[in-house]
Amino acid sequence: MAEDANKGATDGPEDSAPEAVGGEDEATGRTEDRSGISDFVRRAVSAGVGAASRSKDDIMRVAAGEVRTWLEHLNFNDEVVKALSKMVIEVKTEIRFRTTEEGKLVPETSNDVKVKPSR
Repeated sequence: MAEDANKGATDGPEDSAPEAVGGEDEATGRTEDRSGISDFVRRAVSAGVGAASRSKDDIMRVAAGEVRTWLEHLNFNDEVVKALSKMVIEVKTEIRFRTTEEGKLVPETSNDVKVKPSR
């Protein structure tokens, strides 16, 4: 019985030394370790990009909510009235009518617009 135990321990392929995982591929000359590392890096980068995308989406959702709340509480009419009440708009326009050689009346315009702060 001891012989059977010893025989099974030395004869079976399951007891032989494991092959190296990093064996060289004859077609590409690369080792499996490099493809394993590159796959790990690819997955890590993919996970990082996914996390960044989710973070961006979360930030945009929060920012949109804040802007929406601010706009809902903003009384735009009052703000425009405040802005316009603090300025003076001076418009100077000249319109001259000239006759052409054909006898038609053609307007010539010139204008000047100035925006001044109120006093």
